[in-house]
Amino acid sequence: MPKHVMIVDDDANNVDFLSTVLKKHGYQWSSAKDGKEGLEALKSTRPDLLVLDVMMPKKTGFAMFKNLKGDESTKDIPVIMLTAIAGVIEEDKQKSSHETVGEIGGAFHDKMEKMVEDFRKEADVRPESFLDKPIQPDSFITEVKKLIGEP
Repeated sequence: MPKHVMIVDDDANNVDFLSTVLKKHGYQWSSAKDGKEGLEALKSTRPDLLVLDVMMPKKTGFAMFKNLKGDESTKDIPVIMLTAIAGVIEEDKQKSSHETVGEIGGAFHDKMEKMVEDFRKEADVRPESFLDKPIQPDSFITEVKKLIGEP
């Protein structure tokens, strides 16, 4: 039976991209559009791997990860966290040189970048992998295979 990967991401284009890569390599997949929906889906399905976007409405990837690892029934599911923070920060920095509003956005993104870095280094329980957007298909599938093996 093929291995199952659940993608939890509010960006439909990203879900389409990741699911295409997974299908091409023989994995089954499902998706949820935010952490709240993802946790609900976990009540009826047990994926071999979760792919969580960091920034989502209703429940962020960080919040879902914390819930996941605090639950005996889901704590052993490996997780790949996806973050676009680096790209958004660079884009904000370019805009902020032309716009005063960018300073506010830049401060928010600086805070988010620090949060991601702290989580990567200092959290008691960390995801098995972090991948920065834009995701490269080869890097993504390499991480999937490393964490759950071939389909």
